[in-house]
Amino acid sequence: MRLLSLLFLATLVWLALIDAPVPAPASTLGPLSPATQQAPSAVTIEYQRDDWPHWIDEDGDCQNTRQELLIITSQVPVRFTNERECTVASGQWLDPYTGNTYTLASDLDIDHVVPLAYANDVGGNSWTREQRQRFANDTRNLLVVDDGENQRKGAAGPSGFMPQVSFRREYLQIWQDIIVTYGLRLLPEDSRLLGI
Repeated sequence: MRLLSLLFLATLVWLALIDAPVPAPASTLGPLSPATQQAPSAVTIEYQRDDWPHWIDEDGDCQNTRQELLIITSQVPVRFTNERECTVASGQWLDPYTGNTYTLASDLDIDHVVPLAYANDVGGNSWTREQRQRFANDTRNLLVVDDGENQRKGAAGPSGFMPQVSFRREYLQIWQDIIVTYGLRLLPEDSRLLGI
């Protein structure tokens, strides 16, 4: 009797598995179109920031991605925290999100325009660690912004966060370029906003 019960239970599990839909692999998504680019509105994939290596020192000069971006975007020569010149202390940066100018590097964050958590949830979860690292350090997707504004934005897409009006066109263009470049999908509300 016990064997019969186990066989019955195994049959039920097998039937449930063959009826479950099989998701298409990421490599078969094909070109972006309104039908293929939208991600589900409910996030089901767990995001772990440690899975996205960022602020790497690719050229081995002791200045990681954050420091190099602070250096190249400062409107004046930067000052470093010590003579090794690894970490930026001050300079002058215009935050495109608020329009405010900052002189202390500690007041600034480097924002991923398309956030790492968002990218994870719309296709990046299937990438290798190397692909995630490339995305996390891609300067085309990085902006120097006010740290409070960056925290307010969080992992929101353009339907949940927009910068000041004078930067909105550029902001949406960055979103569009990064989504297309990396073959990511969009959450439905962001797809409608971007028209892709």
